[in-house]
This record gives sequence, C-alpha cells and structure tokens, in this order.
Amino acid sequence: MFRAKVRERRIFTKGRRERRRFSWLGAIASVVLFLLVLELLTRIFIDLSGSRSEFAQTEESILEQAYGLNFITPESGAEIKRGELTAQSAISVGYELIANQQSEYWQINEQGFRDRDPVPLAKPKDEIRIFLLGGSTAFGYGNSSNDTTISAQLQQRLQQRVQQQQISPQLYKPDLLPVDQAARQKSLAKPAKIKPGNYRVINAAVPGYASGNEMAQLALQILKYKPDLIVVLDGYVDLMLDGDQTATQVPRSQTDLADQPSSVGTYLDRLIEPLRNNSYLVKAAENRWLSSLETNSQTDFILDEATSNLVKHLPTSEAELQNRVQRYIEHQKQMLNLSTAAQVPLVVAIQPEITGRNPSQLTDIEGEIATELGRTYIERVKESYPAFSSAASKLAKAYPKNLEVIDLYKMTDKYPSPSFIDAIHLNEAANEEAAEQIYYAIAGFSKMQLVPQQEPAPALRQSRRS
Repeated sequence: MFRAKVRERRIFTKGRRERRRFSWLGAIASVVLFLLVLELLTRIFIDLSGSRSEFAQTEESILEQAYGLNFITPESGAEIKRGELTAQSAISVGYELIANQQSEYWQINEQGFRDRDPVPLAKPKDEIRIFLLGGSTAFGYGNSSNDTTISAQLQQRLQQRVQQQQISPQLYKPDLLPVDQAARQKSLAKPAKIKPGNYRVINAAVPGYASGNEMAQLALQILKYKPDLIVVLDGYVDLMLDGDQTATQVPRSQTDLADQPSSVGTYLDRLIEPLRNNSYLVKAAENRWLSSLETNSQTDFILDEATSNLVKHLPTSEAELQNRVQRYIEHQKQMLNLSTAAQVPLVVAIQPEITGRNPSQLTDIEGEIATELGRTYIERVKESYPAFSSAASKLAKAYPKNLEVIDLYKMTDKYPSPSFIDAIHLNEAANEEAAEQIYYAIAGFSKMQLVPQQEPAPALRQSRRS
C-alpha cells in the first residue's frame, strides 16, 4: 500500500514537470513565431510603402560602411567598429590612419597614405613628388577606388602634360629664347613648360582633418619625404569646427567606449550585428532609435553627423566666424612658413561644397541633399564660407612667390554634370574637374615651370666657337 502511494506520487510529480517543461517550450516557440510573423508583416509594410531601398543593403550603404572610421587606442588595443577604415589616436596629429589596410574600395600603404605602393624617404631620380593634404574630400570619400580620387587624376593629368611637351614642344615656350625681338615675343606668348620628370601625387589626406591637423602633419610627417610641391584642399571642417578647438580630435564618444571594450553597449552592438544585416524589424527599430537620438543630440565629430544636423556646427555669430577664419589663416601661415623654409611651393584650395552650386543645376539627388540640409544651413554657409577663400587670397597676395590659392567652392557652378554625393563629397567625374583646376594652378606656378634661357647673339656664338 505504501509503495503504491509512492509510485503514484512519483507519476504525479513527473507529469507536473513534463507539463511545466512543455509550457516553457511553448512560450519560447510562441515568442519566436510572433517575431517571425512581425518580421514578415514589417517586410510587407515596407514593400508596400516603397521604402525597401532604405532597408536593403544598397551600394551607398556599403560605401558608407567601407569609409566609416573605426578608431582604436594603441595603448589598450580597444576597438569600436563603425566602419572598415581604421584610425588610431596620435598625440602629434590628433589621429592617423593605420598602415597596411585595404578594402574593396581603397588601399592604405605602409606609411598610412592612400596609395598602393610605399613612399620611400629617398626620392627616386627624376621623381617629382606632390603631396595632397586635406580631409575626406581630398581623401576621396565614397569613391570606388584609389584610381578615381583627386590625387590619382591630378597625377594622370600632370603626366599627360609632360608627354604632350615631349610630343609637341612647339606648343610651349622653347628652352632657348630667340634673339630676334619679334620671334622672342611670339615665343614668350606661349605657355611655359612644367618641369619634366615622373610626377607622383601622394594622397596623404585623412577624413575629418582640419587645418590644425594638416599643419602638424606637414611638419612632422610630410616634409621628411622631400616633396616638390604641397597641395592642401580644405576649409569646410574649419568652418564647422568650434573656435576653441585647434584641430579635430578622436570623438569623445569613441574614446569613452574604447576605454570600456566589454561594456554592455559594445557587447549588444556586436550581438545584434548579424540581425542588423538581415532583419528589417531590427533595422526599423534601430533607425527609429537613432533618429530620436539625432534629433536631441549633436556629435563632436563632423563625419558622424546626420545631414540634417550639420547646421548645428555652423558659427552662430560674426565673432565666432572670425575666430574660425583667423584660426584657419594662422594655420595656413604656419604651413606656408614651413614649406617656404623647405623651399617647397604651397597650393591651397578651398574645397567645394554643395551650396556653391547653382540651384538650377542641382540633380534630383542633389536637390534632396539640399532639402535635408535645410534653408538655414544653405543661407548661413553662403554667407560665411566665402570668408575663408577671401582671407586665403589675401595671404596669397602677400606671398605670391610661395603660395597659390584657388577657390573651388563654386567650382561646380560652371560644371553642369552631377557632382555631389552629399554636402561636401564629390563623385568621380567632379573629382576629375577638381583635379583639372588644381593642375592649372600647378602648371601656372612659376616655381614648377622651366625658365627659358636667352639664346646668345650670333657674334657671341661665333666667338665661342673660335
């Protein structure tokens, strides 16, 4: 009788456990089924609303990932992954690109420059080195390869000029000017030849750099490579950078997270990465969350900023604008002093920006960008950005032999084809146009030209022969 009761109790207990286990499995299955149905409904809603392109992994989103900066701290090796282009903090220049990295769209050489091949300290014979400094526009943000950047197209254009001088020397000033006055004047009316040699344009630009970063980079990293000319393409980041900052630094949010690599936020970010890539539901929730954050916050790193929030970085008073312009000019003066001491001519180019484009020439995509930027942004940039080119031009007039300034802000105003992929970054066709403008500035720089010699008079030639 006792054994029967024990057996009966065991059967009853086992049944309760099985029912409990079944209820937990059922709950989990129900949640999974609910999420799958919700995912399906989300996809149907997105397809019907015509917003599928926002959630699909488009070429634009792939490029954004490829060009997103991923900061690490050399001391701890901690990493916060926001993209494929890796940079590290550096006391000397703020931050710098890690050497020997590559993606489908770009290659970084062992010196940290956007170049396939290394740049030796010892310059090869007949090589004419030109370094391009600047931020993301000069770097070639969003371009499909190294070959489509401004630097690559500038190098190609200079090499074409050298070949043209060899093939058709009669189109240019001769090496020896004729004695005959009429023939001499005719020869002097022709364009001067640029120095012959193997032109190499090295892209040393770093996304996010302002003039303070470039000045330090020039002094500590570039001059040791014995450049023959330096081109600086900048201005916009200095317009957007607070007047109390001397250069762009590693974003604080990145630094804070890098100090806590095992934080919950970092762990969750890594955990949902596969879901983010494959689930519309997760993307929709994340987009809504990020949108609310962007509305109420402002990043301290311009490349991380949403287009609609860029207006928050513009100077809010004339005094603040002048602080930013003065900081920019002081850095340009320091770069000019450094390059002059090294006997290296300097070309400063004010980078293009979408408000410099004629509104009637904006494409549909460019029109959407302008709409997202907003009327306040457009009006304030048009009022403030020209102050940088004006100040730089005054500096060039004071130092005409060592400095050439070109204003590319409204470059695309006369260039009707599509140019911008966002507020400041150019497509590859516009890169070619920018390279062409820089090429003309270099070709017209007296220090980059061959100076014709005077042909001796006939009597003098006869005396020399005898």
